[in-house]
Amino acid sequence: AEYATAGLVDADKLLAIDLACGPGTFTRPLAARVGKAIGADLTPAMVEKARAEAARDGIANIEFVCADIYALPFASGSAGIVSCGYAFHHMTDPARALAEMARVLQPGGRLAITDIIVSEGCDGAFQNSVERVRDPSHTSTQTVATFHAMIGNLGLRVVSEHIHDNWHDFDVWMRNAGKAPGDPVYAQTRGMMESCLDNDRSGFHPRRSVRFPSGLEFMHTVLLLIAEK
Repeated sequence: AEYATAGLVDADKLLAIDLACGPGTFTRPLAARVGKAIGADLTPAMVEKARAEAARDGIANIEFVCADIYALPFASGSAGIVSCGYAFHHMTDPARALAEMARVLQPGGRLAITDIIVSEGCDGAFQNSVERVRDPSHTSTQTVATFHAMIGNLGLRVVSEHIHDNWHDFDVWMRNAGKAPGDPVYAQTRGMMESCLDNDRSGFHPRRSVRFPSGLEFMHTVLLLIAEK
């Protein structure tokens, strides 16, 4: 939210649309920086949770709707900011989703994306196979180059890019997918991850850990990209 609004003139008058918003993790901080924020998600239960959390925080300039990211119910050029966090690796057609995001963005508006990426030189096919074993809703983790190409094809211009490493406890990561030790999916995923301990090709950089009960930690590389129309 901070990067998406940095230096924007009259940001407090803009509409921000946050797509695949989940419980409103990014929608709420956007609302604090713009005139109005709308969170959209395909899952009704997520929308209800987002509404409840915004009400709990007393946020007035926010609303949540059910919407398909490939057919957004918003007028062309209606938003000053369109954001999407940690969802592209679940999309079957990311280029189409980006085109819809660009459509609803007004000239001079900003597109804000954050997601896990496959770093250059890593084995993307193997990394994606691990992700899909853990979570079948995973489709494909993109690269920075792929994001740049999709954005460039839409005539948008990248204005800032930030990449950082995000370390995880393996058991917490698996628990977030509903898998615990003893589950066959847990065992298969851990075996694939541990196969890279001595000669990493995955980009996960797994390593033995004494700080986590699981004894195993690994890394996601995360991209935060801001583009302008």
